[in-house]
Amino acid sequence: MKKAAALAVLAVIAFFAVVFSTFYGINDTKATQNSESKSKIKLTFMNSWGGYDTKASVVEQLFDEFQEKEKNTEIVNQTLSGDDFLPTIKEKFATGSQPDVFGLWPGSDIRTLIKAGKVADLTNLITSDPKWYNSFDTSMWPQVMQNGKIYGLPVEITFEGLFINKDLFDRYNVKVPENYEDLKKAIVTFKNNNIIPIAYNCKPEGSYLYQNIVMSLDGKNVENPFINGKIRDSYIKAMYIMRELRELGAFPNDNECFTMESNARDDLFLQKKAAMIVQGSWFVDKCKTDTVELVPFPRMTENSPNAAVYCLGCGTFYMSQKAWNDPVKKEAAIKLLRFLTSKEACEKLAVQSDMISCVKLDESKIKYNKLTKSGIKMVNDASVLVGAPDSYITRSVWESVIIRNFPDMLCNKISPEELWNMAIEAGAEEK
Repeated sequence: MKKAAALAVLAVIAFFAVVFSTFYGINDTKATQNSESKSKIKLTFMNSWGGYDTKASVVEQLFDEFQEKEKNTEIVNQTLSGDDFLPTIKEKFATGSQPDVFGLWPGSDIRTLIKAGKVADLTNLITSDPKWYNSFDTSMWPQVMQNGKIYGLPVEITFEGLFINKDLFDRYNVKVPENYEDLKKAIVTFKNNNIIPIAYNCKPEGSYLYQNIVMSLDGKNVENPFINGKIRDSYIKAMYIMRELRELGAFPNDNECFTMESNARDDLFLQKKAAMIVQGSWFVDKCKTDTVELVPFPRMTENSPNAAVYCLGCGTFYMSQKAWNDPVKKEAAIKLLRFLTSKEACEKLAVQSDMISCVKLDESKIKYNKLTKSGIKMVNDASVLVGAPDSYITRSVWESVIIRNFPDMLCNKISPEELWNMAIEAGAEEK
């Protein structure tokens, strides 16, 4: 009996020993994991290659590779897509929670951040390494410079043009538009056959149509939009053309056109409910069908230059001054910048998402799809290459005044002249 009792006591002791060892073992493991997590350098990254962007999955792959190589660094990926990106990153900078490394296209927003001292000067970093410096298309350096200093590292080159559902053109025997008269005839035919002629919305991304009209009217001049405090005539004339297009029935009904988000506008074209859309190189990989073609934007007048919008995209990478001032983060951020601008990383982006790289690559390894090839040909054939017109206007004013009041302008509630006067009074011209 005593022996049995002794065995029972030993069993209980053994049981609790296992429980306690397991409990403390788990806690020890968690403590070790927490300790390792706390010891890692956390780098925040942000650009517009998130969500439905075709480069989103490639970015995730690249970050996994980087973290496998740099085991002491953790990337916190804050990428967004579409119209949400810009206001979010601006808010982060305004509240002091800016990303350590970020992507942003050239324009008033990055220039404002540089002027405010919130972006690191990378001049010495990049020029002290000739191999790294010369790995880029050097013709693009001016787009990332301010006052002779280099702030950004250019990776993504973009173009814009007119995407068409060629099968709809063939079905209704419509000529692919080369000029404004062709475009108006196409609009009337598609409208009469219950096809939305142009997928357009009154959002920042929808304004590519308006911007390409401006570009067609005035070529390189759009890069200097103000003359003695007044907007160039081309920006005014383009609004009157937009009015005429609406009156012809070129756009979705006003309720859709004025309120729908940009991915819904894209879907109108992708689902063949619309015949045309003005979009950029980032849109190419969404067009899976062989019936989509990319053509130059129609010339608005007989004197319109053979021009194309061609500039750097959101794959232009910067380091925040806040990260630069942190010795530990600075070293990790430099490693990330080197990795993202490496030929290996850029080749993956080019191969998997049809991105046109500013970093020099062996193009024989890249099998661009037919739309990207059409875009490259369009750019090579153009006599004038123009930056995106909205990049020369103070971005906050472009969105809060021009884009917000575009429906009223289209509906004749305010004139194009009145709208641009409102924008100028709000600070559309950078000082």
